[in-house]
Order: sequence, then structure tokens, then C-alpha cells
Amino acid sequence: MRRKKLRKNYNQFFKKKLENKKIAVTGSNGFISKHLIKELKSLKIKNLKIKEINSKNTNYFNYKNLEKRLKSIDYVVHLSSATGGIKYTKENMSEQFYITMIKDLNIFRAAKKNKIKKLITIGNLHAYPKNIIGKLSEKKIYGQLPFPAHLGIGWSKRNLSVMGKIFSKNNNYTKFIIIYSANCYGPGDTLDLNYGHIIPKLIIQCLKNKNFELFGSLNAVREFIYVKDLTKIIILSLIKVKKSSYFNVGSGESIKISNLVKLIKTKTSFAKKIFTKPNIVDNSKRVCGNVNLKKMLNYKIMYKLNNGLEETIAWYKKFY
Repeated sequence: MRRKKLRKNYNQFFKKKLENKKIAVTGSNGFISKHLIKELKSLKIKNLKIKEINSKNTNYFNYKNLEKRLKSIDYVVHLSSATGGIKYTKENMSEQFYITMIKDLNIFRAAKKNKIKKLITIGNLHAYPKNIIGKLSEKKIYGQLPFPAHLGIGWSKRNLSVMGKIFSKNNNYTKFIIIYSANCYGPGDTLDLNYGHIIPKLIIQCLKNKNFELFGSLNAVREFIYVKDLTKIIILSLIKVKKSSYFNVGSGESIKISNLVKLIKTKTSFAKKIFTKPNIVDNSKRVCGNVNLKKMLNYKIMYKLNNGLEETIAWYKKFY
């Protein structure tokens, strides 16, 4: 009941602010983008136009092509990146870094050139220095290097905060907004068992109900945010944040990976064995909390991890 009431209030707010706007969404075939586009369309906002940009219709590496695709746009939500779980990041670090950096630079430049009102994009908490103890705060983002296993994606995402400042200089038109988000999960996430993130990989492996080996560390502590919450946060940030800035958003829930494994095992009725070995030593804690949701956006998380996992597992059961 509470979730329906909150959704109704946010829907009414969105409708008033996005009438007659043109929004471009990059990476439109991706996990978060699909949820965002679905959310925007469900609002049935008068004369809202959504331009879906992806690698099939746009060459992100050709600046002129990208600049042309972003003409006459009010807002850009930039969600195209080279993403994957720890295995993908470790095995493809340089390629991930290169692809992410080129895309981000060209998108930022094209947004400034076209005098787009706002560009909003997503970073991750691996951007933060490896040595931070406790909750991650924005003032601590510039310190030591990110955790070695996440160096490529971590450094490229930290760079977003610098790019926002640089591209805002001598620019009275475009506001650059970077959201550093806790790990996102939900229905429609990857089916890639090799390179997927921890939650989809665990769900798939447990639903197969066969013995498997877990790649990664059980000691790491992570914060997760449900995709349906994150899409609303993105839209609210696009409307409410008035100046170029970067800030953290999370669910306020954190969990040790070993406990996450136990939780997903229980919810999927997994009855086999999970083998672990120290292929990655990671005792880090990547948690930012939900302070900014209340302070900046007046948003309340609608999905606890328990509820979000149930919906996510139900979706994956269609395939396994």
C-alpha cells in the first residue's frame, strides 16, 4: 500500500515537470535504460519525446555522428558503458577503461556543443579510494587509487566527477550531474553467467541447482539498490538538481557477500554445494547510504533487498 501511494505522488510530480521535453537515453538496450524508458513511458506525459540511442543506431566513437544525434535535445541520460561483474573487469580492464572513457568524453562534449540543458550519468562506488573505512562520502573521492581489481572501471568513473567540473567551465547552458550509485539489480539484468554481476550470477547458478564455484570474495561488503528505485532517482535528479554536481545514492542497506549468498540460496531453495577459493582477496566495504535521497531528492526507497530479490528471482525463473 505504501509503495502504491509513493508511486502515485512521484508520478504526479514527474508529469508536471517533463511536459514537452525531449530526452535522449544512451545505452537504450541496456538493463537500467530499459527500465528507465519503461518508467518514462508509463507516466504518459504530454508531448514527452524519448530518443533511444544505442550502438546499433549510433557510433559512440564518432564524435560528429554523436553530436548530430543529440541535436535539439533537452536532457541526456547517459547510461552506455562497458559494464560487467568482477570477472569481466579483471579480464578486460584496459578495454573496459578505453571504451568507457571514449564514450563519456564524446557524450559530454556533444552535450556541451548542443547546449543541452542537463546531462545525467551514473558512476559506481568503485570510483572511491581503496583505503576508505566506513561510509563513502563525496569529499573523499579524490585520494588513493581505487581497489586494484576495479582500477579500470573505478578510475574511469571517478573521472566523471572531474569531467563534470571541466565541461561546466565557461558554460552557462549545460549542467552535468553524476550519480554515484550503489550496485543496481533487478528483473531484466544479464543472463551472462560468465561476466554478469554478483546478484544475477548467484541467482542463475542457484536456480540451476548444481554445484558451482563462486568467483570473488565472500568478505566484501556491498550496498545494493533495486532498479525500480534507481530509475525514479535518476528522473528526480534530472528535475531537482539545479547545478553541475556529483553525489552518492544508495538504499541504506548493506550486506556481506557471504550473507548475500545465504539469502539467495534460501530464496531459490538451492540444495547443492558452493565451492570457494581465494581467487580475489577483497575485504573492502563499498557503502554510501541514503542520506542524499532524503536531503536532496526527498525520496524514500520503495524496495528493501528482500523484496527486490523476490521480484528478481521470479523473473529469472522464466529462463531456468
